[in-house]
Amino acid sequence: MSTQQKTVLFVCSGNAARSQMAEAILRSQDSVRFQAFSAGTQPRDALDPRTVQVLEKMNLSTEGLYPKSLAHFADQTFDFIIT
Repeated sequence: MSTQQKTVLFVCSGNAARSQMAEAILRSQDSVRFQAFSAGTQPRDALDPRTVQVLEKMNLSTEGLYPKSLAHFADQTFDFIIT
């Protein structure tokens, strides 16, 4: 079994809720095997406050989370892209 981390990009439209939650959850559950990222096709200006509230209730870090465009990752490759 390979010990190299797999990269995962979660994509949604605004990158303000669902994909951010998926990134935070995967990071908290298995940051040894996976590097998680998220982006949006039309990123919003800020995270949805409800997303922050839910992640904090789950005791998950929101540090470093902000809406990003797919262009932010244009020069990178990923093992998995989940839409």
